[in-house]
Amino acid sequence: MTGDIEQVTISKIGADAMTVRTPSAQSLPPTLLRLAVRRVQIISVVFLILMFIGWFLTNLLEGELADEFRRVGEWGPAIFIITASFLMLGLARLSRISPATVLAIALVYEVAISWGMAFSTHYDAFQNMPASLMESDIVGFSGVALWMVFFTVMVPAQPGRALVALLLSAISVPVVYLLEVRAGRAPALDAAGLWLVFAGPHLLAVGLAYISARAIYRLGRDVKRAQEMGSYRLVERLGSGGMGEVWRARHRMLVRPAAVKLIHADALGVDVEEAKVLISRFEREAQVTASLQSPHTVELYDFGTTEDGKFYYVMELLEGVDLEQLVSRFGPLPPERVVHVVRQVCASLGEAHRRGLVHRDVKPANVYLCQRAFQYDFVKVLDFGLVKWHTPLPSEEDLKLSQAGSILGTPSYMAPEIARGEGPIDGRADLYAVGCLAYWLLTGQLVFEASSFPAMVLAHANQQPTPPSRKTELAVPASLDAAVLSCLEKKPDQRVQTADELVAQLNRVQLEEPWTKERAEHWWRRHDDGG
Repeated sequence: MTGDIEQVTISKIGADAMTVRTPSAQSLPPTLLRLAVRRVQIISVVFLILMFIGWFLTNLLEGELADEFRRVGEWGPAIFIITASFLMLGLARLSRISPATVLAIALVYEVAISWGMAFSTHYDAFQNMPASLMESDIVGFSGVALWMVFFTVMVPAQPGRALVALLLSAISVPVVYLLEVRAGRAPALDAAGLWLVFAGPHLLAVGLAYISARAIYRLGRDVKRAQEMGSYRLVERLGSGGMGEVWRARHRMLVRPAAVKLIHADALGVDVEEAKVLISRFEREAQVTASLQSPHTVELYDFGTTEDGKFYYVMELLEGVDLEQLVSRFGPLPPERVVHVVRQVCASLGEAHRRGLVHRDVKPANVYLCQRAFQYDFVKVLDFGLVKWHTPLPSEEDLKLSQAGSILGTPSYMAPEIARGEGPIDGRADLYAVGCLAYWLLTGQLVFEASSFPAMVLAHANQQPTPPSRKTELAVPASLDAAVLSCLEKKPDQRVQTADELVAQLNRVQLEEPWTKERAEHWWRRHDDGG
């Protein structure tokens, strides 16, 4: 999984405000609710346009607009539909009204439009028509039936509520007809005729629409269940890659923001055994990350497997930017800031190495620079997914996990012993990658430039690096040059041996000015808008 997920900058993400949720809000995912509200807005606008063109503008151009206002039955339904659509559009656009509340109001809007359409269609429509001609094939199918089915498909709702709205909508046509009979503007039908012409077809439409409402509602609940990871609910996708996705999530009760990293079963390949191995690697990433206690290692909250075969783990949601993006956007860092960052990276790796673990994919995209409470430039090391126990005789299962899938690690930051396939691999391979990372921070360039994967691997295995001071306009102290180059020695025995030893070298670097808390805070405040 490591290296597959695109790192995403998260700035100023706080805990979501607690809100009172209606039953429908608890049953449908937020994304579906927001899309439904958007559809309600579109439907309202469409009705306003249709009424403007079909009623107002047409009557105006034909010179009959004044005649429309002589009887309330002519203009009343049109004005009612326009008013209802304006109100619905306005309410749907109010951000302080929750999507669930908007959709509940939308059911009232469905009923209102149905009655408006029934009055508009049937008012004075049967004047002087004999009862013998009042048959369904002559009277025709009311637009109310089509409206009910259309609205139910477009706007999901809890089935019970949808059924109530449908029934209230369906009775509009027979009720309007009976009012016309009472007013003497339509012939009276017997019970059978009333059922066949006005009531039966609309109750049939109610049945079809209700079936649709149940199906759509069930699909929405399935989406919701698919987005639930343990005690966490997915809110927004932050990034995706070949193996899976990263989502912003929220704990159901604690209202705590988090990041959920998940891997899809169908992205594991066609070979069942290989899929099992990759799932084991992903599970081990969660277990290893959870065992580490350094404040500079990303914190793990939870992990598990969903019903549909996705493995996931939940980690803290970081506010900041990864070092890949940092240098790409803002250029090389001053030497004192590089020293400050690398020390923290060493703190995370040092604990892992003392526990017998090797990260194996240290690179700028896997190191986050964060704002944490009132701390600035706080480093978090991510993605221990390729972590390996550096025992002299690895188990058969460990060899499988290290070989399944693609090449382990990132070639631009790969230690020579990994490139050559030599072993055993220990923490000094990570320190080589830390040297590459420091090189990137100081120069904005890779240690070696190559046009292909094999060429990059050969460069790290055989070529000698140019000191970073020669590739940047910044004044890099000679002692910092030496510390970086000591990480980039080809043979592990000649390289800096431990993270603590590298920190000691960095502490001896003579800097023109220190990287202080005040300077870090000033930088973050200046770039807080993303500029």
